[in-house]
Amino acid sequence: MHTMIIGGAGMLGQKLAASLGDHTLTLVDVVKPPPSPNATSLAADLTDPATATALIARRPDLIFHLAAIVSGEAEADFER
Repeated sequence: MHTMIIGGAGMLGQKLAASLGDHTLTLVDVVKPPPSPNATSLAADLTDPATATALIARRPDLIFHLAAIVSGEAEADFER
């Protein structure tokens, strides 16, 4: 099964990736996620609509969206 984890460089994304050992993984984040067995790591601008099209073109069977802007950062830069 091909599983895509958006937010794959974060703590939750990394823990999820480690628990999906038998899946083919695509890890996506604003910074390139660390290498992981059975995984392709991508840095992507998730605010660009073309990014969504490109990610879906990879035809994942399952997508976990774990990307987020944490509270302090969101409050400091509300437009982000």
